[in-house]
Amino acid sequence: MEKQPLAVVTMTYNEKALLPVWLEHYKRQIGLEHCYVIDHGSDDGSTENIDASLIRLPRTPMDESARAQTVCDFCASLFIGYKRVLFTDADELVVPDPAISSNLGSYAADHNLPHVVTMFGVDVLHVAEESAIDLKAPISHQRCFARPLSALCKPTLIAGRTDWMHGFHCIVGNHRPNFADLFLFHIAHCDNGILYERQKKRNAATPTSIEASHHSIPPDKFIDHIQNEVASLPRRVIEMRRGEKHFEDTKRVFADQIEKKDWIAAPDIWRIPSRFSGTF
Repeated sequence: MEKQPLAVVTMTYNEKALLPVWLEHYKRQIGLEHCYVIDHGSDDGSTENIDASLIRLPRTPMDESARAQTVCDFCASLFIGYKRVLFTDADELVVPDPAISSNLGSYAADHNLPHVVTMFGVDVLHVAEESAIDLKAPISHQRCFARPLSALCKPTLIAGRTDWMHGFHCIVGNHRPNFADLFLFHIAHCDNGILYERQKKRNAATPTSIEASHHSIPPDKFIDHIQNEVASLPRRVIEMRRGEKHFEDTKRVFADQIEKKDWIAAPDIWRIPSRFSGTF
């Protein structure tokens, strides 16, 4: 029997709000029979009775380096049955450009892709004039703006064993991003109320292997910073299409920084193009 085109993997801990969004998204994109959830000791019921394949691990102190190694090893094991594997965090929804392909399964099967593909990553934002989000409805129908971040341009669609550094932002050793037509929508900041509660959880499980982690910032201070920064940024209409000058310039600048393992954010926020409506 031929290998399946794509598996999707996440690692989670007490993601009661966002794991159902992740599951529903990748159910549409690839089918839950090809989705794998590594549960790092959840005790909030979030991983009970899910239809994806579930791997339970005991809860241990949050060590990002050990987490990355665990995910690397698990993803490598899936190549016995899959041609490609995509790893995302539970707050990351990946879609192909709707003008290119309707879902990840078709995209992976129909395109001759490099060994490692880097997504173009954006942080979906909650701007002041937007209401609280309803996670049972498409996020793309409720949020209009996102900010590109080089740290979200993750090289996590792979065709063979790949060793990631902590956070999955880059690969061990020298690597220049190879952007395709895939977009990563980071939804952790899509609602200030949800973000506040997630930051409380992060405070209680600050990584042991990273100094000065943003996970340790108190929720009130963190939300104030995010809101003030979003309000201060100019807004720009960008189509995020291949060949569009500002889009290509941004990708090139991000690739330069990622190659140096340095992280930058766009100096503006972009209106999410209408063709992505309903895709996440």
